[in-house]
Amino acid sequence: MWMDYTKYLAGRANWIKGSALAEVMKKASELQKKGMKLISLAAGDPDPELIPRTALGEIAKEVLEKEPKSVMYTPANGIPELREELARFLKKYDHLEVSPENIVITIGGTGALDLLGRVLIDPGDVVIAENPSYINTLLAFEQLGAKIEGVPVDNDGMRVDLLEEKIKELKAKGQKIKFIYTIPTGQNPMGVTMSMERRKALLEIASKYDLLIIEDAAYNFMRYEGGDIVPLKALDDEGRVIVAGTLSKVLGTGFRIGWIIAEGEILKKVLMQKQPIDFCAPAISQYIALEYLKRGYFEKYHLEGALLGYKEKRDIMLKALEENLPDAEFTRPIAGMFIMLFLPEGADGIAFAGELMEKKGVVVVPGKPFYTDESGRNAIRLNFSRPSKDDIPVGIEKLAELYKEKFRP
Repeated sequence: MWMDYTKYLAGRANWIKGSALAEVMKKASELQKKGMKLISLAAGDPDPELIPRTALGEIAKEVLEKEPKSVMYTPANGIPELREELARFLKKYDHLEVSPENIVITIGGTGALDLLGRVLIDPGDVVIAENPSYINTLLAFEQLGAKIEGVPVDNDGMRVDLLEEKIKELKAKGQKIKFIYTIPTGQNPMGVTMSMERRKALLEIASKYDLLIIEDAAYNFMRYEGGDIVPLKALDDEGRVIVAGTLSKVLGTGFRIGWIIAEGEILKKVLMQKQPIDFCAPAISQYIALEYLKRGYFEKYHLEGALLGYKEKRDIMLKALEENLPDAEFTRPIAGMFIMLFLPEGADGIAFAGELMEKKGVVVVPGKPFYTDESGRNAIRLNFSRPSKDDIPVGIEKLAELYKEKFRP
């Protein structure tokens, strides 16, 4: 008998929500179809012109010709050679001592976070996150039944002093805290990086209240300064930090190679959950990633090439903001892809972003959807990794024009 799916979905709509990022890009696409030329400062991608596509193409050709397993299923936790190479890579560049047996290759960092949510979250659990935090991860956790509680972020990352207050408050209410979710390096959307002092304090608080931490390491290999910063996992001597990592910002987002670093029962449950969902990450992408790392291409093409290009773009955007909006508040990232710009207090960032797109042809992402509460209404997220070096200052100039028209008449 035919089912009325409209009514069925309506009953589930309260926890299935769309991404605000997708809405921005949909509107931009509509304007482009009408012939409007846009400058986008809204992306969350690396620059395809800074990715060694020719070298990757050569690897892909060799792999497909010489490795029959590249077109077949792989073990659910990933091909052993990649996990071994990744363990060496993480030791060298992230100071992590990790066994290949504790690494699970996933479909990007998004797949890693989704799997961890599925394993750890029961409906009604509380997840503590930075406020603001990456909207798509928050949506994924919410769709699994979690309640998100935010802790404010400043230029040094999560306010760990307020974190402890939040934990005490939630425990007093009898609420079950499942884990703390953090993007400590190059945080999305703020662009800030957690200081070493706060990283250590975060681990102490997690130990004191016996809480797990999920460390989203998406931007660990997009560091421009702060060489003394090491991941939370490298400081963790109690096994309470679970890592969700990715090569998306290095190889490109389309390869979909990420990983989970976990131990014990959580690792076992991740594999049990993973097998019926996707069986394995793409085999061809795994073999390409393996060769990319083995051949030293991370050093040759990323550290000595792409990373310098992203740093230059960051500097161009910061300079443009300083020259065009010297009195405005904005973050100054030492890692990642984003700068958060704050409009004057009381301004509507969502309305500003819409007007900026339609009147000036510049696409940005309003910051409000990234916030876990009613704050952040005046925030705007800017991306410097994807636009060209020529487009960045033009985009900022046009943004500043509207800013001055609206707030400095």
